[in-house]
Amino acid sequence: MDTTSELLKVVGNETRRKILSLLSEEPHYILQLSRKLNVTQPAILKHLDFLEKTGLIESFEGKSRRGADRKYYKIRDNINLEIVIGPEEFKVVKQLPEKMCAKYLSSKEKVERLTNEINRAEDINAKATKALELIEKADALLLCSEYSGDNRECIECHRVAMLKRRASEIIVQVSKGDALKGLQMLSEMLRQLK
Repeated sequence: MDTTSELLKVVGNETRRKILSLLSEEPHYILQLSRKLNVTQPAILKHLDFLEKTGLIESFEGKSRRGADRKYYKIRDNINLEIVIGPEEFKVVKQLPEKMCAKYLSSKEKVERLTNEINRAEDINAKATKALELIEKADALLLCSEYSGDNRECIECHRVAMLKRRASEIIVQVSKGDALKGLQMLSEMLRQLK
């Protein structure tokens, strides 16, 4: 996605903005988006195709609890869009985020794979096993010797690692049969997110 007109087609369309907002929370499939936005599936598909061609989102096959695999859509890597409007200039600038640290980049794929495996696992013990692996990966990121509170990428990396760790701890707690403790941990985590 390089041209100003393509960028404006994304940010200028309310449905596309809403789709991006939902996908920033978690991956969705077409029917979910259609229901949440009260827009027909063919219309959603057209918007998804456009967003995928611009490189903002990507699709993947995922398991469904109710039958065949589904095609899910998710946000690709972050980009920053800046629109500059002034008496002597008008421009839309796309910027890739600052370079992520090597530690995060080396862990990112493994963290995403473990997260997907946890989400797909139907057995709580299988979820807990993967959650323990994810806790180890999150801890490695949280103990990064190069962490800087002045670097927004470091702050974001820590935030994501902490959320992954807490969610994994809840899964482990529930797998031990202590659902009440798991709910308390979840309530505390949600309180901190507000």
